Amino acid sequence: MPPTYLENLTSFLSFLTAYTHTLLRLRALYPPASFVQSRFHNTAVHHSRHPLVCEWIRDAVAAVREDLLSGAVARIGIVVFSWGEGEAAKTGSARIMERYMFDVSTFPVVGKNERNVEIEWDSGEEDREDGEEDGEGEESDDEVPTEERRSRERRSRERELDRDVDVDMSEQFRAALIVLTTRTAKLAPLPPNCSFNICMELKDDPGVDPPIRHPQPWIPVQSSLQKRRRRATVREEEEEEDVENGRNKEGADLGGDQVTPIRGVEAGVFRFDMWIEESKAKLQGNDSTKTSFASSR
Repeated sequence: MPPTYLENLTSFLSFLTAYTHTLLRLRALYPPASFVQSRFHNTAVHHSRHPLVCEWIRDAVAAVREDLLSGAVARIGIVVFSWGEGEAAKTGSARIMERYMFDVSTFPVVGKNERNVEIEWDSGEEDREDGEEDGEGEESDDEVPTEERRSRERRSRERELDRDVDVDMSEQFRAALIVLTTRTAKLAPLPPNCSFNICMELKDDPGVDPPIRHPQPWIPVQSSLQKRRRRATVREEEEEEDVENGRNKEGADLGGDQVTPIRGVEAGVFRFDMWIEESKAKLQGNDSTKTSFASSR
């Protein structure tokens, strides 16, 4: 049966979860011993074994899901930042080091009544022969040698998380995870005292409002990651003056100082781009060879 929009969105969110866990291991934000290696979309990924880390990521991805369904999200970012050392750590001023971005602005906006409607994939494949559809020519388990049957069962267990995902989408996810591993291996190491967070950039559509409600799963990011406001108010006009006078570096960390592309994914109705942004603060201080195992929510 063709997948529905919700099933495809679930596949993307599973990919985002695996991507986040793997990124934490690749950038050494936690000790290597706190991760277990597994397979996802037929490639090696990492998964944190710490229950609080798993719960944090699971809750964050669930919150992203709600705003993706509403069509309000333009970009998703996994932000790596450093608290610094000495006085910088005491003042609590975080410096953005890297941002791992997903441009999801072209995700379709589907109404509630249509989210469970099956989506036909334009695969371009010819219909199978009638004999194949009826199961003709297939080997029964009794006819398959024992070792081969065990191998099939082992592969089935390995693909349990993604066996229902469309083949094209699965291959795209697999390629993106492989490229993430190769790209991060070439990045300069992070400074000490690094942590991470997940953020969203909203669309500039007039009807899109910040996801601030009670309970409040999202909070505004620091001014260096804020885009310019759409609607001017008295307070925002004062902030504009601060920006012009250099008192408020609004948006200073957006875009990064160096960009490394990951992959553009096109699978069915989902199309999104991924890339890495390295900040000027990181590139200016990349002589440090230490990495941090500390992280906080």
